[in-house]
Parts: sequence; C-alpha cells; structure tokens
Amino acid sequence: MKRQTKFPEMKTQELTEQESLQIITTMIDKAKGKVGEDSIFYLLWGWSVLIGSVLHFLLMNIQYDKPWIPWAILMPATSIAAGIIGSRRAKKKSTRGYIDRLMGYLWGAFVVTLLIVLASSPFIGWMKAYSLMISLYGLATFVSGGVLQFRPLIIGGISAWVISVVSFFLPEQWVVLAVGLSMITSYLIPGYLLKKAHREKKA
Repeated sequence: MKRQTKFPEMKTQELTEQESLQIITTMIDKAKGKVGEDSIFYLLWGWSVLIGSVLHFLLMNIQYDKPWIPWAILMPATSIAAGIIGSRRAKKKSTRGYIDRLMGYLWGAFVVTLLIVLASSPFIGWMKAYSLMISLYGLATFVSGGVLQFRPLIIGGISAWVISVVSFFLPEQWVVLAVGLSMITSYLIPGYLLKKAHREKKA
C-alpha cells in the first residue's frame, strides 16, 4: 500500500509506509543522539536539586532558621552553568530538526510553569509547591521519553507522579526529601542510562 505525499511547488513523491516509518525512526534516533550528548543537563540539575533537598532536610532537622539557603546558592549557580553549557552546545549545532524544536518547546513550557509554581509558593505554601514541582518533573520527563521512545525517561516520569501524590500526605521535612528522590528516579537514573546508550551507539 502506497501513500502519496504532496508538497507545494515540489514534484509528487511516493513513500511506502515502511519508508515513512524509517524516516520517522531516523529522526527519533538523531534526536535521541543529541539528547544523549546533552544528558549533562539531566545530571547537572538532578545532582543540584538532590543535594539541595538533602541539605534543606538536614538544616530543618537541626532547626536552622534559614534552611532554604542551599536553594538560594545552588539554583542560580546551576542555572549559570547550564546556560554556559547550553550556549556552547548551540554554537556547534548548525540546524534544528522538528523533534529538536518540539523538545525545546516542551522544556521551555516546563520552565515557565515551574516559575509560576515558585511564584505562587508564598500563597499555597512551600511544601505544596514542592509537591507540584515533582509532578512537573514527571510531566517533562514522561513526554520526553515518549517523544524519544526511551523507556527509562517514561518510567522516571511515572515514578515522579507517584512520588508527587504521596508527598501531599508526608510531614514537611519528608516532602523536601521526596523532591530529591524524584530527581533520582526521573533525572539521574534516566540521565546516566541515556548517556550510556549514546556511548554504546558511538562505539
């Protein structure tokens, strides 16, 4: 069975369903390779948030009056580091494909929504904000895994959703640790597996 694909001002091209599927698979493989190269971002943010949550938990338990201090230091520092790495990577990329743009919009929307949740935290409470942020981590990694057809990201996203639901019923100090746990399951483990898969493919 053949399907005709017409483009304006171009000759009619005929692609079999197998050829169309092969084109899509090639696009996904290329995008997965680029994400594999950029797995540093999963690992960078994963470790930064994990360390921040553990330090916040420890400072809360010793009754330090400003347990949020680690976030005030780590998040700006990580943002600067990620920005520098991202700008250097962007200079090396000559073109961006459809999946690249899709992933860009996804993570851009994630950042905007995350900022909205952070801005609302004084009104809804920081612990509820943390729980909502965990669910956003799940959303971003689940969709990324679906687009790239990478199962660890999909599983990581689902695990973050489960942790988010459970965190609403936890004492405050444990909600902070739940944020770190969600980073392990949705960022760090998939990030290392993605990095490994990319290395094995290049070998």
